[in-house]
Amino acid sequence: MKKAVALLLALALAAPGAYIAYTHVKALNVARCLGCIAMEPKAEKFREFWVEYPDSYKNEGIPAHPSWVVNESREHVVMLFFWGPSCEPCERQWEGMKRAGMVEGSEKDGRMTENYSYVTLFSLNAPFDKNGDSIRIYHRKGGTETPTTVILFERNNTIYWYAFSGEANGEGGRPTVEELSGILEKAREEKYGGVQP
Repeated sequence: MKKAVALLLALALAAPGAYIAYTHVKALNVARCLGCIAMEPKAEKFREFWVEYPDSYKNEGIPAHPSWVVNESREHVVMLFFWGPSCEPCERQWEGMKRAGMVEGSEKDGRMTENYSYVTLFSLNAPFDKNGDSIRIYHRKGGTETPTTVILFERNNTIYWYAFSGEANGEGGRPTVEELSGILEKAREEKYGGVQP
């Protein structure tokens, strides 16, 4: 009888831990790290901001931008940075943006520096953040691979945006971190007409 009670007690204590581990593993499988699966996707090289998906995205029409993004884009240029735990390309891009003076802090609690005060940053842990699932909107065919970077702004009731997946390393059509800085500056110019906000 004591053995049966001990076994039931052990199972009762182990069940919550197993469930928590299961949900974490499931979440990690939702957002795959591009570097971890040895994928470096090609990106649409930045030429101008989009109002619809480019043909290369194989998505239809205008994306349904989340309301929390649209609301913020009315006042500021917005940058979404989707990352995931143990994602080396995500960390390399974040560290590159830090070295370039764009961001400070960590991916988890990061913010734009004073020089980029016109930008609102949402640094989103794709598998665990409540808004992380919105990565599907800005990824080819609704994928969830990290890192994914999005820059957008609203002007005259139209959302202009640009997105790419994979590290900002200048390969496969993706911008370098320095080019990413230039894209933010172009967004500022187009949103505010060259006037410092």
